[in-house]
Amino acid sequence: MIHPDTELRFISPEVGFGVFATKPIPRGTVVWVLCRLDKVMSVAEVDALPPAYQPIIERYAYVDSHGDYVLCWDIGRNVNHSCDPTLMGVGHDFEMAVRDIQPGEEITCEYGGLNLSGRLKCYCGSPQCRGSVSGDDVLHHWQAWDARVADSLKYAPQVVQPILGYARNPNQFWAWVHGTEQLPSNREYHAGGTSIADDVSSRPWALRGRLAGGE
Repeated sequence: MIHPDTELRFISPEVGFGVFATKPIPRGTVVWVLCRLDKVMSVAEVDALPPAYQPIIERYAYVDSHGDYVLCWDIGRNVNHSCDPTLMGVGHDFEMAVRDIQPGEEITCEYGGLNLSGRLKCYCGSPQCRGSVSGDDVLHHWQAWDARVADSLKYAPQVVQPILGYARNPNQFWAWVHGTEQLPSNREYHAGGTSIADDVSSRPWALRGRLAGGE
């Protein structure tokens, strides 16, 4: 579920659609949660889908650390990648603002933590643009990503959290915030080796993810 102070906008024929803030969203705000309306499917369930569903899975789903496909039910599935994202993942069930997001600013996340099975060309245009994105990027950038999440997490108790109650396990987020449980590293959510990435790429429609910075 995406934060209510967001909307879908068309960007360009090259990029497609993106999600934009309609009001200020302060740092530390949870902007997306995996909620009970989001569809989580095993590889077997995805394989059993009729062919008409293939383009939807290819474009909008991502693969979590368990090898399951996750398809957001709302415009959260339209959030684009940036190498300097406004959001970073806190575990695989939460995306949090890692800086203040201004009205009209695009909501972006880091596709490098979404277990992509291929390398995608990046069109984000940020000064930090890596030129391409892959599921292995987390192995090179996890320390910087972890530090950015930890530094922003301390702001979470100070801001309104309108969607946290819709999370499948909101108590988990607060346990990380208050330090009663250790915050997991982004590296822990990497599929790794021949398990998920190779299994996904062997599917009838290999998950390649959306064009980075695209619809």
